[in-house]
Amino acid sequence: MSKQKKVKLIYNPVSGGGKILKELDKIFSVYQEHGYVVDIFRISKECKRESILEDIESYDHFLISGGDGTINSFVNILKRNNADIPIAILPTGTANDFANVIGMPRDIEKACRKILLSEPKSIDLGKVNEKYFINIVSVGVFSTISQTTDRTMIKTLGKLAYVLNGIKEMTKIKKLKVILESDEYTAITDVISVLIFNGKSAGNFELAYNAKLDDGYFDVLVLKPDFIGDVPEIGAALATKTHLEKDIHSVKYFKTKLLKIVGVENYSTDIDGETGPKLPIEIECIHNGLKVLGIS
Repeated sequence: MSKQKKVKLIYNPVSGGGKILKELDKIFSVYQEHGYVVDIFRISKECKRESILEDIESYDHFLISGGDGTINSFVNILKRNNADIPIAILPTGTANDFANVIGMPRDIEKACRKILLSEPKSIDLGKVNEKYFINIVSVGVFSTISQTTDRTMIKTLGKLAYVLNGIKEMTKIKKLKVILESDEYTAITDVISVLIFNGKSAGNFELAYNAKLDDGYFDVLVLKPDFIGDVPEIGAALATKTHLEKDIHSVKYFKTKLLKIVGVENYSTDIDGETGPKLPIEIECIHNGLKVLGIS
């Protein structure tokens, strides 16, 4: 008799305005159709998230429903405990950058079917000091936008809340003095933002359109304070997705496996939309460090 297939569904009931609550029966139906038993883990303030590790060897994969921050938190639990179980993602958060990068449908039934018809694929995983990330690390204005956007506004307005706060934050841009150190690029320079991509996008904008999830490299974009004079050229390049090839004075682009960033001050960082460690940081690419189902 064959062993019963099992999946653990991890879901955040408030993520994305509670979208997942209307989709649970679809998930159970599709997985049952494919011969799975679905165990559930409901995220709450009271729950002990590390309990997902109990009896982990009995599960085929973990199905994580939520946004980038939810996915990040459980990937960190798995990797801190050397758990190599594949994950699959249902994009039900406000920010679903990573789900978009891997081509996951917004329709939950279609997403489940895509997951169940796929094989696990190994992709790169990022590590910042002792914390892991799946999509992006940022220093500077973009991290400020993410961290200062009011959570109530996010629940009410969704992504529009980030746009409105971004307009406000861009009016008070702060220049940061940093040391960037890698084999490919080293500099002591002023910046307003440094973006380190494992995936392609930030805020659903494909700023790192050349990035590949399994090439063993990060794609790094550095935006310098004198970018105002380059706005027409930057805007045109963004519109045509040529900004990585253009030689724009205030934009530096490179690929690297390892990057160290030191600040004159202990500036804050942002990891997958959540607050990360303060500078200094060391960012490492772990080649094929995570197994994911449903990748296009």
